[in-house]
Amino acid sequence: MACRARRSRAAHARTACHADRHQRLRRSRRAGSGRMIRNAFILFCAALLAIPAAAQEAANDVALETARLEDLRSIREIKNLQATWGHLAFHGAFPAMASLLTNDIELVRAGSVITGPAGVEGWLRETQGDGSSGDAFVPGILNARIFLSPVITLAKDGQSATARWHEVAMTGRSGERADWQGLTHVIDYRLDRGEWRISRIRPYEHFAGTQADGWFHDAETLERAPYHYTPDEAGRIFTGRSAAEPMSHAQLAAQSGALLDQSHALNLVNAYGYYLDRGLYDDIVDLLADDATIDVAGQGRWVGADGARRYLLRFGAPGLEQGELNDRPLLMPKTTFLPDGQIEIMTIELGMTGQHGGSGQWSISTQVFRLGEGEDGVWRIAAITRTPFMRADYETGWSDPLPAALPVPAGGEPDAETTVHAMAYPQSAYGVPLASPSLNLPLFRLEEKATGEVTSEVNALNHAEAFDGAANVSNAYGYYIDQFAWRDTAAVFSRDGWKELSYIGTFIGKDRVLASLIQRYGEGGPNDAFQAIHQKTQPYVTVFGDGTRAFVRNRLLQFNSGTEPGGSWIGGVYENQVIKEDGIWRIHGMDLDYVWLGDYDGGWMGIDPANNSRFGVSADVIAEFAPNAPLRGETFAPFPDIRPMGFHFDNPVSGRKAETPLTWSDGNRE
Repeated sequence: MACRARRSRAAHARTACHADRHQRLRRSRRAGSGRMIRNAFILFCAALLAIPAAAQEAANDVALETARLEDLRSIREIKNLQATWGHLAFHGAFPAMASLLTNDIELVRAGSVITGPAGVEGWLRETQGDGSSGDAFVPGILNARIFLSPVITLAKDGQSATARWHEVAMTGRSGERADWQGLTHVIDYRLDRGEWRISRIRPYEHFAGTQADGWFHDAETLERAPYHYTPDEAGRIFTGRSAAEPMSHAQLAAQSGALLDQSHALNLVNAYGYYLDRGLYDDIVDLLADDATIDVAGQGRWVGADGARRYLLRFGAPGLEQGELNDRPLLMPKTTFLPDGQIEIMTIELGMTGQHGGSGQWSISTQVFRLGEGEDGVWRIAAITRTPFMRADYETGWSDPLPAALPVPAGGEPDAETTVHAMAYPQSAYGVPLASPSLNLPLFRLEEKATGEVTSEVNALNHAEAFDGAANVSNAYGYYIDQFAWRDTAAVFSRDGWKELSYIGTFIGKDRVLASLIQRYGEGGPNDAFQAIHQKTQPYVTVFGDGTRAFVRNRLLQFNSGTEPGGSWIGGVYENQVIKEDGIWRIHGMDLDYVWLGDYDGGWMGIDPANNSRFGVSADVIAEFAPNAPLRGETFAPFPDIRPMGFHFDNPVSGRKAETPLTWSDGNRE
């Protein structure tokens, strides 16, 4: 009984145990099912919550990209506004200049402040008008005022900006006088009545003089313009804000693409100028559309490639002969987007030409380029309208000018007559028609371009930004070395950036760049008895990859001023590498080739080749500096010798290879 009872209790226990396991399993299954339902519900809710979060993130991205586009468009509009101001000064169109000002404009000079558009207009008439009382100059007055080398910084809200500019002025009256003037301006701008306008002008006079004697300055009264930017601010294009009213993707794509198109169009114009300097006529013809036209005011029209080659004969045979200078900087570009999708760019060409040991000439011409995109997606020059305005012998100057237009040589006859009338100093007043200072940026593309990229507008904006970032930081460098600000100079370089120190060698890393500058020049600051004004202009920019690396070619037009009449100057070419490092554009490599340097008295015709190496140093001094590498290319300015000129870019239309290509170098610290 006891055994049976024990077996019965054991069996009951086993039965109860099995029942309990089944019950727990059922509960577990019910619990698992509940957890699955709860988890699914949680995931469902999370998905519902993620939809507005993702939408908000996308909206934030669009607001940020809209602000970036607005910032870049503002910088381009400001450049256009200042170019318009300069072109209107040529006209003597002082009322039109006053219309570009805010109502509360201030023009600040040492010891005085002029307020209001009417006050500034009166000051312009007094200082530039040469007695003119109308809406434009009468014939016989020259008032060429060229603004170049901008460094532009936007306020954080994107509604105002400040820029630093160089101005070179060539002024005079036929038969009476011819003068020089050089200034640095710090100019404030503000969005006003829906347009960018000038709200404050602070000019700093650096040198002046007659064309006969050259320029100089008074060390006692010399004012040096303070910097409105830090090295970091010079390399930061965007403000980092978000737009209150984001654009649609279609608008972003259209305007980003248009800004990039403008960049490529400016590249073509500047390439044309660099090729003309060197007599590279094949490269110039490559830039033109098949049916391109070239009009010269009062002379004729040349059509197509054959016509272009005949037109170019006025500048001499292809290439440069020994001792020939054909420098023709293209300055102060003003851009207008046309309704048909083409782009028009107006420039001032400053000609500095002649033969070593012979005669030299000055010239000023207006050139209007019309550019269009072909069916192959490549931009080309469709038309050039050249209006020669002034040409003068180097010695006698523009108070006694020559016929403005170069003569048509034998074999260079035009294909047809032109409808563009001659407008030459001193017989005529400057009168090239000007449109609005606005870019007229298209809100939408005429035809959508299939890129196959969802983020095409962002990529276009990144590349367009690189053009302005490269120019801004390169120009900031020039202003810093003007005032021997070596620590700021080094600060615009990347951590591992390299710089050529003239006549000595190449230094790698911003620490070595700084040390080499201090070792060479000391830290005593500028000497008021001497000024070196480094004007960098005519940028050609090549952007790589994701838009954070770029090459930029700049022309150096350097004026050196002392306390006695005369002065000297230097012509050359910078090839800079720039990168975006920690969100800031910085110089990653700097190559400088001097082309010519000479005293004002004899000009480029009287350069003594033995003086080209006057600033050179001995091998022992170079050893003391211990550069990381030697200089690349020519050590001294070669002129009157003609040496190969390096180019970082091949022909932007045909791909024709540069004779002396320059390649990217990251350098190293070994």
